[in-house]
Formats: sequence, C-alpha cells, structure tokens
Amino acid sequence: MKRAVVLIPSYEPDDLLVNTVQGLVDEDFPVLVVNDGSGPEFEHVFDQVKPMVKYLAFEKNKGKGAAMKYGYKHLLELYPDAEFVITADGDGQHALKDIIRVYDKMCETNQLVFGVRSFGKDVPFRSRFGNDFSKTTRSLLTKTYIQDDQCGLRGFPVRYLDQLIKIKGNRYEYEMNQIVSFQMMQCPLYTIPIETIYLDSNSRSHFSPFKDTFRIQTIIFTHSIGAIICNALLMAMMIIGLNHHLMPTIGVIYISYTLCFLLYFLIINIFYPTQTFFRRLFKELLFTAIKMGSCHGFLFLMFDLAHVPAGVCVPIGVLLCAFLNVLFSWLFRKMFPSF
Repeated sequence: MKRAVVLIPSYEPDDLLVNTVQGLVDEDFPVLVVNDGSGPEFEHVFDQVKPMVKYLAFEKNKGKGAAMKYGYKHLLELYPDAEFVITADGDGQHALKDIIRVYDKMCETNQLVFGVRSFGKDVPFRSRFGNDFSKTTRSLLTKTYIQDDQCGLRGFPVRYLDQLIKIKGNRYEYEMNQIVSFQMMQCPLYTIPIETIYLDSNSRSHFSPFKDTFRIQTIIFTHSIGAIICNALLMAMMIIGLNHHLMPTIGVIYISYTLCFLLYFLIINIFYPTQTFFRRLFKELLFTAIKMGSCHGFLFLMFDLAHVPAGVCVPIGVLLCAFLNVLFSWLFRKMFPSF
C-alpha cells in the first residue's frame, strides 16, 4: 500500500468519482472520501465507493475547505501509518498519472508538492479569471510566483496536519489560505506541471467566478495588511523627505526603505514564524535591494530631472517597484525551484 492517503472532498458527485476512486485503489492508494452534505439523491454514487474507501460525511453542505479539514482531522485515526496526504478532486479533473507524480515527488523530497496547470485560450473563463487575478496579487505579497495557485491537487507530509486544520476558511478560499500561509512561513514547496482537464467547459464545478474570487482576494488582502501599512509609511516618509529637501534623493529613498524593511521584517516574523530565518532574511533583503535600486532610478528621472511633484511620482514609483515582485518572484522560482 502507498505511503500517502488520497483525500477527496466530494459534493454532489457523478460516476466520475467512482472512476477516480477505482483508479486510485487499483494503484494501491488508500483513499478517504468526505461527502460534503450532497443529499440523499447522491447516495447511490457514494454507495459504490464506500466498499473501497474510508468514508466520512456531513449532513449539510459546509464547503470544500471544511470537508478537507474534517478529513485531515480524522486521517491519522483512520490511517495511522500514513506519511503523506494528497488532496484531489473526484470530478475527473486530476489524472491518475499526475496524482502518482505528486506522490513520487513527495517520496523524493518529503516536502509540500503542488500540481500546477497551464492556462491556454481553451480554458473556460470561470477557471481562468480568478486564477490570473490571484496569482498576481499573491505574488506581490509572498514574493513567490506559482503559475496556478488554485489547483486542488496538492501533497502534504503528515507533519503539517495540525497546521492545515488551523488554517481559516471553509470554502474555496481555504486553498488560497493554505498556499499563502505556507509561503509566508517559508516552507519549501515544489510544483509539478499537470494535465489541464476541463469536462463540458467545467460545468460540473461549484466554483463561482465572482463570489469565490472575492473570498480569495479577501484572504490575500487580510494577509497583506502588514505590507500595506509599511508601504503607506514608506510613501509618507519619502514624500515628506523630498518635499522638505531633508537630504539628497538617494538618502531619502535608502533610509526610508531600510526603516520600512525593518518594520515589515519584524511583523512577518511575529505573525508568520519560520524555521528558515536566514533564508527569509536573504530573500527579503534581495527583493528590498532590487526595489530600492529601481525606485531610485525612477525618482531620479521623475523628481530630479522632470521635477514631477513628490506626491505624484513617489506613490507611482513605489507601486511600480512593488509590482516588480511578480517578475522577480518568477525569476527567483526558476533559479530556486523549492522556494
């Protein structure tokens, strides 16, 4: 039997759930299915999988996140020898070969492994819209680029179960909260490209492009409060310093960035403690240095040469340099795949 339990939260499934479970069992995976309050009209589907799996159920629908956390809570009671847990959807969107690849990568690294999909023009709008938006805003916050942060195929060593249970969110926003929390705590995370599968234009999905995207962005905004405060303080310090000619432009920029870096680094170490302190310090220093240099170049052109008012050019410069995080995080990811 495989060392990883495959956890499948399921709401109003069809026969694709049966096919998914059968394929996993044939590959010797232990499987845990959580019925997220699907109702009696779907019992015939669950009756087909119950003999093959461990089965848990809610009487009423509570959301994908709640179902996943319920599974995590009981996983080691049902499978005490499990070393990993893999979350997968039961609607045919995750190919068996990709689940196996995630499992193999976890056995190799003993770290978090997330599946990522490619989004071409043939991908339904409801699936592409939220993903494109969230990966930009999340990259701004975490400084770690992942091309697909809403794929449900994810692998976790069981040492993370307590943390997974404590992460907030009961619906689709829970999965975003997962990735942001782990990235903010600098947990090593590997990604594996997987096949992009959408059946019937993803009509079976219960994901709401606007309502669930709003929930996801709310999660990202909540995690971003510390960064927003520090950037607002940074802008205020630079505007005051430049308007009152307290020192040359370069001095205002570098002193302001340094003070705000120290404040932000204190905040993230309080709210997102990590066992890899020096890796975090290196990464934050690198990104701050790049932003300082970029902001210096921008303000030299706009403020010193073009004489644009500081109240106009400073916010633009700081925001443009912040958005460079997306590019830098992509490059950083290419150089250091486990970040």
